[in-house]
Amino acid sequence: MKDIIKKIFIALMITFILSGISFSSNEKILTEKRVREIVIDVIKKNPQIIYEVLSKYIQEQREKEQLKEALNHRVSGIPIYPYNPTIGPKNAPITIIEFTDFQCPFCKRASNTIDKLMKIYSGKIRLVFRNLPLSSIHKESFAAARAAMAAHRQGMFWPYHDMLFDNATNLNKQLYIKLAKILRLDIEKFKSDMNSQQIKKEIQEDISVAKKFGINATPVFIINGVMIKGSKPLPFFKKIVEILLREAQNKNKP
Repeated sequence: MKDIIKKIFIALMITFILSGISFSSNEKILTEKRVREIVIDVIKKNPQIIYEVLSKYIQEQREKEQLKEALNHRVSGIPIYPYNPTIGPKNAPITIIEFTDFQCPFCKRASNTIDKLMKIYSGKIRLVFRNLPLSSIHKESFAAARAAMAAHRQGMFWPYHDMLFDNATNLNKQLYIKLAKILRLDIEKFKSDMNSQQIKKEIQEDISVAKKFGINATPVFIINGVMIKGSKPLPFFKKIVEILLREAQNKNKP
């Protein structure tokens, strides 16, 4: 509670200064009553600032609890199959297993965050992609997953992945072919792979793995066993990675 009082006080002081309140010559020393009057006046005139401070505080506390819960209840045994697209060193100290739906707006936002995270911790993170199309609410998600895995067959998963997210609001059969052409893929092979039973089986296997571990929404990230649900801000992911890197360093100490 002391933190929130401090933040509100700072917000009030900033508003107080910016508001340009002036004092008469006989108000060189502010009484407690006068300070109270000024604060109440500032609150009345700037309720949005108080709301934003409170909202930020609540969000921070919620994220702290989520992080504590995730660190204390880690998951293990999630398999990584040869067909799962990966990027980053295989022996990286941090492995992120990502469950994603290409038609999910939160997944698109989270993907941008993970891109930034991997640049910050270059060489220290391996990202493993798992498809989790939520077909009941995202009608094109399964087809988009099939297209991405077909691109993967030609070594172009990640560029295709990025372009799918860039066009997440306009996913359709014509787009999948168009993107494949932009990447100069073998179109006949792409079409054949996209409609193959093998790729459908791989996606279904990812869905089964997600279900087994209680994952039924997207995006979800398993970071060295720490499960993070939803699109979190970059500082939240950085905090987790820093904790896990310290753990990895301590394990490697003689």
